[in-house]
Amino acid sequence: MNFSSPLTILFTLLLLHETLYSTMADQKFVENTCKGTPSPNLCLKILLANPKSQNSDLTDLALIGVAAVEDKGLEIIRQIVALKRSSPKLTPTLNHCEEAYHAVVYADVPSSNEALRGGMAKFAEDGMADSAVESQSCERSFREHGWVSPMTDLNKAMNDVANVVRAIIRMLL
Repeated sequence: MNFSSPLTILFTLLLLHETLYSTMADQKFVENTCKGTPSPNLCLKILLANPKSQNSDLTDLALIGVAAVEDKGLEIIRQIVALKRSSPKLTPTLNHCEEAYHAVVYADVPSSNEALRGGMAKFAEDGMADSAVESQSCERSFREHGWVSPMTDLNKAMNDVANVVRAIIRMLL
């Protein structure tokens, strides 16, 4: 069999063209989606880190974002546990933060996933809005107790991620 026939070469070039065009179109969709968020660069980082963002519709992108909120929440809970060991005097405030982030991971994220899968974007948006509020509540609790927060960067990161995902979900409304 001759693989260098003009027909084989033409077919291969067409296949390559379609694959590249499809990938570029998918990336353009992600980029355009991210332009409508408060932090386009963070949005791109979140979505493009997941290979499922290729060939995804807007609901799929929102689900990828919700998963990023879950991952960030779990990371923060691990940091809280470590902070309790290294700074026992902060334990009461850290307990509040741990409860807040448990609400994010075990209530807000599952309800947002369920709402997105059920076509109820407004309820998914509410879950992401609450995730941002929980991060702010954690940060505020340190000030209320007269402490300097060791979690400012983590709380800001959660707030930023949740607001990016919330903006993606709002595009579904």
